[in-house]
Amino acid sequence: MRAVRFLIRTILVDDERPALNNLERILKGYDYIEIVGAYTDITKIFEEIKKEKVHLIFLDIEMPKMNGIEVAEKILEIDNNVEIVFVTAYNDYAVDAFEVNAIDYVMKPVLKRRLDKTLERVVKRHKDILQPKKEKVENKILCFGNFEIIRDQKGIKWRTSKAKELAAYLVHNRGKFVHKSKIIEALWHDKEEEQAIKLLHTTIYYVRNGLKSINLDQAIMYSNEMYKLDIGTMFFDIEEFEKMFNSNRVINSKNIELFEKRIKLYSAEYLEENDYCWAKNEQERFSERYMNILREISDFYMIEGKYSEAISYLKAILEKNPYIEEIHAILLRAYVNIEDYTSFKEHYKKISNDFKRELGVELSDVTKELYEKVDCKIKRIKKNETMVY
Repeated sequence: MRAVRFLIRTILVDDERPALNNLERILKGYDYIEIVGAYTDITKIFEEIKKEKVHLIFLDIEMPKMNGIEVAEKILEIDNNVEIVFVTAYNDYAVDAFEVNAIDYVMKPVLKRRLDKTLERVVKRHKDILQPKKEKVENKILCFGNFEIIRDQKGIKWRTSKAKELAAYLVHNRGKFVHKSKIIEALWHDKEEEQAIKLLHTTIYYVRNGLKSINLDQAIMYSNEMYKLDIGTMFFDIEEFEKMFNSNRVINSKNIELFEKRIKLYSAEYLEENDYCWAKNEQERFSERYMNILREISDFYMIEGKYSEAISYLKAILEKNPYIEEIHAILLRAYVNIEDYTSFKEHYKKISNDFKRELGVELSDVTKELYEKVDCKIKRIKKNETMVY
């Protein structure tokens, strides 16, 4: 039998436990069969197939509460895509079995060599789920962290670092034409004009070749001493990230998953690994937006009473800027709400020391009062626990 990737979800039904165990033992030898239930009580399978997708059912015909043929008819009323294999000690039901569109009819005692033939039929009928689907190849431009253009899973090996920087600069301008004088000012401001123009032309040639290596031959466009990069429709991490910032955005239970997915795009700062001087303003803008969204997500989770989720986002804010006392205070309250008093005390002591050592300031009275109030509560709890003991 050929190797397969996905599993055929299978249920076994037989009122005789030894027969059920034997069938289950044999089927476990097929790596593409997933047994999701083995029942001696037929009434349980109806709810099972209503709740979860089932592809295949091995069904005994002779059962005390309901005949297997009748069971099959009821199963097909619930889901007519379920394949049914009848298992029985008698030949008498063969015609009836195939009238309810059973895929096969297997005699007891069930033998592996007989099941091989049955399962070959099943595989042929389920090749749509068994054959690995080709994953959609996503062409993409990445600017968070290291600049990359990837097409058909292939990146560009740039001839020079300046070729990569020029491509990044054109991407930075979001498909707009950029005059050559502006490009030179950004990339070769320290060179004489004649030398800078030569470097620009050479580097444009290298960029064209780099793009050509991933079948983007016509991506560089030139007009009136201006250049732009037009590579059509591709996934662009910063554009996807910026979709969170429309004027009507309100984080709620319906869209929180989408916000969490998009915030993960910010894996590092804008072109952080490339350290391009011309990217600094945009880097700061994205950083500020990232912090704002982190704050909005953490506020949402605090309001919803999901404090553990809020804590992870509050910590992410503090990783970027560890000296926002307001965020530390919210984090302390979150620890109290989940009754993690150890983390509460440890965090308070750490920030108290950090603010004194690094900034030369004390924490605000509000934060100190929060600590003292909770510390008293912790002491009362410990006292009561001692008395109970």
